[in-house]
Amino acid sequence: MKKLRSFGNIQKRILFVTLSCILGMCLIISYTSYYIFQNYLLQSMMQSTETSLLFLSDTLDNSLNDVCRMAQFCQNNSNIASYIENNPNPGSVLAVNTYDRMLEEYNSNASKLYMPRVAVITNEHFLQICTNSTYSTTADLAAEVPKLPYFDTLLSDSDYNFSVGIIADPFLRTSRMVLPIIRPITYKFNAVQGGYLFIEVSADLFTSSFKHYSLAEDSYLYLTLCEHHYIWKDGALTELSAPYEITDDLTDSALTPQALIYQVKAEDTERIIISTPLNMPGCYISQSVSASELSGQRMLFMKMIGATLIGIMAIGGLLMLIMNRTIHTPLTRLRDKIQRIAEGDFSREPAIEWNHELGEIGRGINNLSESVTLLMDKRIEDEKQKRDLEYRMLQSQINPHFIYNTLNSIKWMATIQGANGISEMTTALSRLLKSISKSKQLLIPIREELSFLKDYFTIQNYRYGGTITFLLQVDDASIYDKEIVRFTLQPLVENAIFHGIEPKGGTGHITVHACYETAAEAPVRNIRIDVTDDGVGMSPQKAAQILLDNNDNKADFFREIGVSNVHKRLQYEFGEAYGITIASAVGEFTTMTIRIPESQNLPISAKEQD
Repeated sequence: MKKLRSFGNIQKRILFVTLSCILGMCLIISYTSYYIFQNYLLQSMMQSTETSLLFLSDTLDNSLNDVCRMAQFCQNNSNIASYIENNPNPGSVLAVNTYDRMLEEYNSNASKLYMPRVAVITNEHFLQICTNSTYSTTADLAAEVPKLPYFDTLLSDSDYNFSVGIIADPFLRTSRMVLPIIRPITYKFNAVQGGYLFIEVSADLFTSSFKHYSLAEDSYLYLTLCEHHYIWKDGALTELSAPYEITDDLTDSALTPQALIYQVKAEDTERIIISTPLNMPGCYISQSVSASELSGQRMLFMKMIGATLIGIMAIGGLLMLIMNRTIHTPLTRLRDKIQRIAEGDFSREPAIEWNHELGEIGRGINNLSESVTLLMDKRIEDEKQKRDLEYRMLQSQINPHFIYNTLNSIKWMATIQGANGISEMTTALSRLLKSISKSKQLLIPIREELSFLKDYFTIQNYRYGGTITFLLQVDDASIYDKEIVRFTLQPLVENAIFHGIEPKGGTGHITVHACYETAAEAPVRNIRIDVTDDGVGMSPQKAAQILLDNNDNKADFFREIGVSNVHKRLQYEFGEAYGITIASAVGEFTTMTIRIPESQNLPISAKEQD
């Protein structure tokens, strides 16, 4: 706001605010759009990669399922089981028939090209099927296979185990890469192992599909076989010495429940890798999301955002120019008119009354300028009337002094003639009138309020022929010096006389008792004043109504200050916790209790009245 106030005129402020709002809106829109687009782009590429991987994994799963069907055939075929159990010599009828049945099943398998070697082996002999002569070997498989370092591990596992990974064919000198599978074969009529199955799965099962898989230049395809991790790069499958490091799991954003999404760190580069499992345990294929495609799409979007921002800024500049021309001239004329008014020219100027909002301001200024002279003349007239009123008020002060002097003369005449009742009643009335007409101080000492109450009761006592008695009790002399709201006790005593004792039709007694009391909830002393009469009493409903209404008979000055009025004045002065409470029993008594704080801080209004 300080920077905004530093601008010299409203034109510059509007310019500043307009440009700031437009720029802020553009930045918010740009950031929000970029954030949404980036997430959408990343999600789109991840979903596209997931879909492609699912097709690839289906292709690989089909080939692996064919291999598994061949293995299951060899494990469950009755001919092979008989061969294992009888262990015939090579060339025997059983061996030939078993081989023919194996070859028939092998040739009908869609993935036979990916199984270059399938061998059924007993303790002494074996039957072997090879795809071509390059995989033929003169090695005695029955003797050599059990010597393989992974033989016992693969044979004893309850499921297919690919923990060996892709290795060079152990029976060829050429570097043909295969995945070995070893499964047990039991006897025909019991579960005792009599031989085993040895299958070599060619790495071509994976690479032939990878070759036809579309990849971006900076996107890589990974193959995971248990603890072995391979990368498809430059048309070859290479085992990684150190696999990528997973830094975050993003699987919740996967398109399918089978897909796994990770943020990884490989070769000091952060990448997002999407992985889908194969049907074989511990086998996955994964692909990294292309960073170049993400970057290219982001740059395209940034250019679009930039063009949009330029367009918005251009529109904002045009709007600012239009606003400047629309507002600048009217504001200049309005400013000049105000300056002329400040110099004393109050004439009307129709040129500033345009047909728009600023024209309304111009008409208001013209109306204001025409009214200034009338207001000044009225102010002069009001000052003259004020002086006249002050003079009359000075004259009216003669009347109270005249009444006091007259009452004083009546008092002395009554004293001389021995009419003590007239003297006492005149003295009480004189003090009563003087107390009413003196300064308008809001808070007065309780001593003065009780003195006023005594004078009032003196007059009422003569009025009722002495049938009403009055008793004043003050437990602590310090109470006299505490302050109370002016004209508080008299309305309560008056109410006791007119509404309590008078309807009873006999003598009556009024007691005013003042004391201290400590509030139960806080160690603060209050002043409590009880006004008790032995009159007709009242019901609880009537007692509650008295504190709410102020409909007493307003025959004289005092009755205009009703009990409810006193209650409201006390609460206004001291707070809602103070005021008047009423306890009464019909036909017995009525006690009106006043509670005020011992120490009162005068409010501003009361201090001003002092």
